[in-house]
This record gives sequence, structure tokens and C-alpha cells, in this order.
Amino acid sequence: MAGRFMVGRQPIFDANLDVVGYELLFRGDRSGGPDDDAMTSEVLVRTALDLGLAGVVGDRKAFVNASRAFLVGDLELPLPPDRIVLEVPRSVAGDPEVVAGCARLARSGYAIALDGHRWNDGGDELLDAATFVKLDILTLPRQQLATQVDLLAPCGVQLVAEKVETYEQLEVCRDLGFHLFQGYLLSRPQLVGGPDMPPNPVTLMQLIGEVCNPDTPTRELERIVESDAALSYRLLRVAGAAGGDRRARGVRSIREAVSLLGRQRLRGWLVLMLATDTERAPSEQVMIAMTRAKMCELLAGDAYPHLRDEAFTVGMVSALDLLLQAPLREVIVHLGLAPDIVAAAVDLAGPLGRLLGDVVDWERGEPSAGLRTRVELRMAEKGYVAALRWTTNLLAAVQRAA
Repeated sequence: MAGRFMVGRQPIFDANLDVVGYELLFRGDRSGGPDDDAMTSEVLVRTALDLGLAGVVGDRKAFVNASRAFLVGDLELPLPPDRIVLEVPRSVAGDPEVVAGCARLARSGYAIALDGHRWNDGGDELLDAATFVKLDILTLPRQQLATQVDLLAPCGVQLVAEKVETYEQLEVCRDLGFHLFQGYLLSRPQLVGGPDMPPNPVTLMQLIGEVCNPDTPTRELERIVESDAALSYRLLRVAGAAGGDRRARGVRSIREAVSLLGRQRLRGWLVLMLATDTERAPSEQVMIAMTRAKMCELLAGDAYPHLRDEAFTVGMVSALDLLLQAPLREVIVHLGLAPDIVAAAVDLAGPLGRLLGDVVDWERGEPSAGLRTRVELRMAEKGYVAALRWTTNLLAAVQRAA
């Protein structure tokens, strides 16, 4: 059935929380759907041909679940070995043909990741071909996890901790000797009241110039503000604090924030930011925040056309915990946002909350037979790809101009 198969991604981090790769994920309804061979084929083809590998993972590695047919050579791999890591699930391990196939692929330059395996004595034949071993930390008590790490330590593999959901778990895994980390830890920040993230100075200077030009349409000012996550946050905060009569119901969008501040006050705030901030390169957190906001806006065009502006705002502010490394509930109270915007961003309440929930599920690669909204899965994937491309191009342009 057309549109049944979707591609998502989840970042894999090193100990410094720098992104080293992305696992490409199946999205959609598996009931009566494609088998493992078809899913691997679809992910590879859609990533390589339809979406473009660089547009999905940039210059990082793509981790892809490989079915038995690809591992033993019945099906050819369409991507070069320097770009992908083949994940070998536990369900296909132990087969002599799979062991031989993994050894052949490793000799050809493909990196092999063993996923979901349990190690009794560290002597599994697959380890000879492996570069990575992934362990699900939620299924192993700490002592068993430590035992697994000790057994694998002499094998020369990089250990990937899966399902890392808190910074406490991250520290445990670091102490045990894991090298890489995958999970939802970015949405559970460690620092309360952490450092602020300054807007990009190039964006600030561009916006100052446009604000000083009386012929620049207000919508162009809004577009520039929306292109910088930190700038959007700050102006929402400033406008919320200066809202006067509107403060009772809260600021609902970037458009309203720009209108509420007016050009003169907006220019003053921008100059102040430029004078006090230092440049900071775009990070994965900014990528997530901007992609989430844009995907919310695009999907709202199908589900709730009258809420497109609010959808972008909800997506943006829902990622402030990633940008500011502080709990979202503590950050969002300073923005002066409308109650329904806050409820959507924090509790996934109302139509905008349902839309945000669909977008966050997509980010995390959580399997779903359908969406909370009436948006079709194929449209969700189209929105995700468009949002990712928009963010990638935007951040690349900012870096070139910096």
C-alpha cells in the first residue's frame, strides 16, 4: 500500500553528547505489512534515492537494521560502506551463514553493530566482525549490565548504551565504560537554570537591518525571527513580559510577539542581544528544535490550517528544555504564553498538543499504527523530510555567512 512505509531517525551521541550517527527507523503500521527484507530495502532505497542520505544524516553514519537476506548476500546493499553501519538483530544471530556474511561485509568495509545480543563468555563468533555492540540498559539490572561490559571489554568493540532516558543513567553508563549513547536523554536535561543560548549574530544583524528599513514587511521580520530558535525564545519572553493588556491571555505566536513589541523596541532588544552575546555554532539541539517547530507548522497546514502560527510556536517552545538545559515547566512560565499554548507544549493537550505528540513520536521513532491527528502517515513523513531539509539548509546558510 503506498505511503505505508516511513523513515525516521534517532541520534547516537558520544560521551560529550556530540552526534556521531543516526539510526534510521521504520515508521508506520507493521500489522500485515512488510517483512524484514522489505523494511530494510525500503529504508535503504528511500534514504539513498528518495530523500538523499546527506539530507537525512549529513556527514554522520547511518545505522540501519539489516535483515538476514542482506547479511548473507541474497540482496545487495545499495549504499557505500563508508556511510552506513549494519545492525544485526538478535533474531538472525547464530546462523553460520550470517556469521560468514558479517565477516565478508566487514572485510568489504562495512561496520557491523550487534543489537540486542546477550554475552555469556564474550566468545561469540559475530564479535570478530563487529565494530559496535548495542546493549538495552532498561532490560538489564546494573550488575548484569556491568558483567556484560566486562565480558565485551577485551573484544575491541565500541559499546552503545540504548534506551538512555535520564542523565543519571548516562553517568552510570559512562562509568561502566560505554562509548556511545542512544535514547531520550535529550528530553530529560540535567542542569536546572543552565546557560542561556545566544541567537546567531548573523541573524541578529540581518534582522536589525530589516527592522530599520520601513519598507520591510512585518511578515519578513517574522520569518527571520523564526529562523533562529534562541531568538524566537527571547522575543517571546520579552513580548510576554511587556504584553500589557494582552498579558492576561498570553502571547500566542512569533507574529504577535513582533507586533506587540513594535519596530522601535524590537530594534533596541536586538542591538542589546548583539552587544552582549557571543557567537555559538548550531548544535544538534538547535536542529531538533527547528525541525520540530517546522514540522508542526507543516502538519498543521493539513490538520488545523488556522493554527499554523501557533503550531510553529508550540513546536519551538516544546524544545526549550533541549536548548536551555532546564525542565520545560520551569522555562515556559517566563514566556507569557497563552494557556492553551503552554498546555499543548507541556502536556500535549488540545489539538496543538496532539499535533506536537505526533511530531515528537516521529522524532523518537516510536512505532505507531496511526497518528493522534487526522494527518496521514505519508503526509507526516513528507512534513518531516521537508522540515529536516528546511532546517539543514537554514543552518548551513547561517554557518556560511558567519
